[in-house]
Amino acid sequence: MKFKFGVIAAATVMASVLTASATLVDYNVGLSSQQFPGPVTPPGGSPHMGDGFGYPGDTVTLGTGSGQINLANGASGTLNIGTLAWGVDYTYNGTETSWAQKDWDPLTFAISATRSITIGTGTGNISQTGTLTTDWDDDGLSFSAGPVSSVLVLDGAQWYRVDITPNSLGVANVVNWGGGNPPAGGYLQPERAMTATFQVTAVPEPTTMIAGALLLLPFGASTLRMLRRRTA
Repeated sequence: MKFKFGVIAAATVMASVLTASATLVDYNVGLSSQQFPGPVTPPGGSPHMGDGFGYPGDTVTLGTGSGQINLANGASGTLNIGTLAWGVDYTYNGTETSWAQKDWDPLTFAISATRSITIGTGTGNISQTGTLTTDWDDDGLSFSAGPVSSVLVLDGAQWYRVDITPNSLGVANVVNWGGGNPPAGGYLQPERAMTATFQVTAVPEPTTMIAGALLLLPFGASTLRMLRRRTA
């Protein structure tokens, strides 16, 4: 009878979870900026060596984002998580030995960016991965979808899990290049909006989930004893 009561109590908790009311809450996403590969000295005879910056490579910045999310069970939507800014500069990886096009190998850099996110009372991080390619004539920048990150948010007495999945961005190539000595930060390319899919699920509070698990322990122990007696 104790076990039945525990099941009924757990079912009551889940019913209250699923009928929680909706609330609009603010969310804010932080900043991440990286340079690929960073200032290096190119081979002798390369142009623009006296600009004071060496060959710094491209700068990829995932800017801040903010908005509101509907904190209701089953709510989902595509929301802004910031702006992608890309500055293009001369890039050298330290392997070529001459300023000859045939010796200037294409480069590929794996991007891994982590930014903070706050949703109402909850805090966490979102991660994104991308690819930056550079060669003699052009550069390309893209981002993959995912991975999924989760944030627990408390609204009144109700807990919610918000799953955030960054959306992909296809390859963009250089459209703004002035040659000569690029400005600090490189030649800026058109900014691109970054978005993610937000999915809200109402969940029991952590203490309720622990209490529910503890209710099952005596039942599990008694079942184990019965199995032992049968096999004895």
